Amino acid sequence: MNVTTLEWAITIGVTVAILLFDIIVIARKPHEPTVKECAIALGFYVGLALAFGVWVWNFHGQQFGIEFYAGWLTEYSLSIDNLFVFILIMSSFAVPRK
Repeated sequence: MNVTTLEWAITIGVTVAILLFDIIVIARKPHEPTVKECAIALGFYVGLALAFGVWVWNFHGQQFGIEFYAGWLTEYSLSIDNLFVFILIMSSFAVPRK
């Protein structure tokens, strides 16, 4: 796959913009998020990943689109496994919420 400099710049720019939004807006008021806030954030980030996959599929072909979705789905499922281990470790050491 031949990725242009413009595509890299856009990808890095969007990533930096999302991180800045997280730091400036979301982290400004630290609190335990509600289920609704978590669902909105999850939907937003999953939507971004799906949209990026559509873009890869349309501009770089079906093969690369399938590879992106397969890799993303694998990483997403493995992150859930890591979250389970993290919760087990925190609960076994009785780490307080605050």
